[in-house]
Amino acid sequence: MKIKFLSIAFALVVAVMFTACSKGPSGDPAADAKQCATEMIDLMKNVDVSNIKTAEDADKWEKEFSKQGEEIQKKYENFYKEKGEDKLNEFKKALDDLENDAEIKKQMEDAQKEMMDKVMKVMTETKG
Repeated sequence: MKIKFLSIAFALVVAVMFTACSKGPSGDPAADAKQCATEMIDLMKNVDVSNIKTAEDADKWEKEFSKQGEEIQKKYENFYKEKGEDKLNEFKKALDDLENDAEIKKQMEDAQKEMMDKVMKVMTETKG
C-alpha cells in the first residue's frame, strides 16, 4: 500500500508541478510560469499530512492535493485562453522552459523529497 500510495503521490506531483499555480496570473507568461513553480514548491513544502492515519486518509489527502492543483491549473489556463491561443502557447512554453532552469529544478526536487519524507514518516508511524 505504501509503495503504491507514494508512487501515485509522486506521479501527481510531477504532473502538477509545472502546470499549477495559486495566486493569480499577471499576464506575463514567463513571470507567471516562474511564480507558478514557486507556489507549487511552497505547496509541497507546507503540505499537511498529520491527518493521515489510514489508507483511506491517504486517499483523501491525495485527492485533495490533486484537486488544489487542478483548480489552480484551470484558473491559469482559462486566463491565458481568454488572452488567445498565442498567449496560451507562450505560457505553456514558459512552463516547459522551466524544466531546464537549474534553480527551480533543484527547489522542486528538494520539495518533492521533503513532502515524500513527511508522507513516509506518517505512514510508518501509523503502521508502527
